[in-house]
Amino acid sequence: MAGLDFGARKLALSAADAVVLAVPAPVAASLVPQLTAPSEFRAIVNAHFRIAAPPGFPAILAVVNGTVEWLFAFEGRLSVTISGADRLIDTDREVLAHDLWGEVARLTRLPATLPAWQIVKERRATFAALPAEEAKRPPAETSWPNLVLAGDWTQTGLPATIEGAIRSGNRAAEQLPIGRSMRLCPSCHE
Repeated sequence: MAGLDFGARKLALSAADAVVLAVPAPVAASLVPQLTAPSEFRAIVNAHFRIAAPPGFPAILAVVNGTVEWLFAFEGRLSVTISGADRLIDTDREVLAHDLWGEVARLTRLPATLPAWQIVKERRATFAALPAEEAKRPPAETSWPNLVLAGDWTQTGLPATIEGAIRSGNRAAEQLPIGRSMRLCPSCHE
């Protein structure tokens, strides 16, 4: 790869430069010619409630047979994570907050009155864990010796998780020859 094109700015790369492209799969596919990458995605919904967990409540609670899948207790806040949440994406945020709080209140034995809340919906949070999508996960190395890929959507041996993202970053770094220079993209500092 000879350089990076940021639209209004271009950055030439020397023989000693290398690029770790750590962006979502659709972005990587739009930037790297002929890159095969996952193209089907699943949503994640998170709910955050400004209320302290009851004394002795675990830091992490897995929930079976509920809409809530994970309940995390932080200082002054309870947070819910729901994976594969495509069915909830179009649900009104206030309705979702009330419904999820109802489950959280039952799990924690806290009052049913809805505390201050925030709902975060990410339509394309993870690639769809399907055999056809798994087959599209590229390795870290590309056809350019100075371009490597990183992201939970690359071949990590794990599903789309934080652990997978960390593993992909480590694999990308391992692909770079020792002695390559390290510069941050100039657009990242503006």
